[in-house]
Amino acid sequence: MATNCTTHARRYATDSSAQETLIEMASLIGHKWHPVILHQLCVNDEQGFSELHETIDGVSNKMLSDSLSTLEARGLVDRAVVSDKPVRVRYSLTEDGHELESLLAEMLDWGTTHLDTQSNHQPTSTVVSAVESPTATATVASGSQSEEGLDQ
Repeated sequence: MATNCTTHARRYATDSSAQETLIEMASLIGHKWHPVILHQLCVNDEQGFSELHETIDGVSNKMLSDSLSTLEARGLVDRAVVSDKPVRVRYSLTEDGHELESLLAEMLDWGTTHLDTQSNHQPTSTVVSAVESPTATATVASGSQSEEGLDQ
């Protein structure tokens, strides 16, 4: 029985950049706040900074600002200045950002089915932190293991 994985493996079997592409995607989508921000902009089309901050639980102003800057630099989020005094901006998805909607939906569907979101999975949250910080330590079920040399 051919699975999607087998189909993808055959398609990219001779593609030497497949690993680099997957690593780059993990860097982008694997950031704790990036998929959350992209999802909010999918749901609400366009939002100001304060609106985003209010709708995203637990994100600091600095982390939201840094994440929006990264997503803008990657061409996924557009930043439009509405007024200069006081400075007001609106964020929305670019065409490339909208192309990630199906990926975000698949992530939500898979997570809803396979993850226990009611409990705090320490190994998962620690591993996510390791992706964000190359020197962080990941805790796995069998013990602790250093995560050195992770690329951003």
